[in-house]
Amino acid sequence: MEAQGTTRSTDEALIRELLEKWADATRLGKHDEVLVFHASDVTIFDVLPPLKYEGADAYRKSWDEWQPTTESSGQFEIHDLKITAGQDVAFAHCLIHCGGTQPDGGTFEDWVRATFCLHKLAGKWLVTHQHISMPIGKQSGNR
Repeated sequence: MEAQGTTRSTDEALIRELLEKWADATRLGKHDEVLVFHASDVTIFDVLPPLKYEGADAYRKSWDEWQPTTESSGQFEIHDLKITAGQDVAFAHCLIHCGGTQPDGGTFEDWVRATFCLHKLAGKWLVTHQHISMPIGKQSGNR
């Protein structure tokens, strides 16, 4: 049983690292790196229209349409990350604090919720489902 617990801990650490790299790429605007840990046929629900994306390519194509322009790297920090990993499937959920300074000097910030479903394929964890949401009626800055 200990070996299985060790494997689970290792998998949870790998998933945590994968999601932190995803957040770093998002924050730094490294568009080519944002989806490297996502399956090509990933389903993504996001807070902005069209709300549902079928496949990594569809999501990537829309990125420039709604990704806010910031003066420097934006804020995109994972908080309260919880991970549950099985042998070949896992899920994780967290809060994300995002924001930045726009070219006109205006600032924005928000909290969103995120859920990730992952599948281990050929020994590598990939996000197969991602859901980012914002509570209805939420006011900026409230958690």
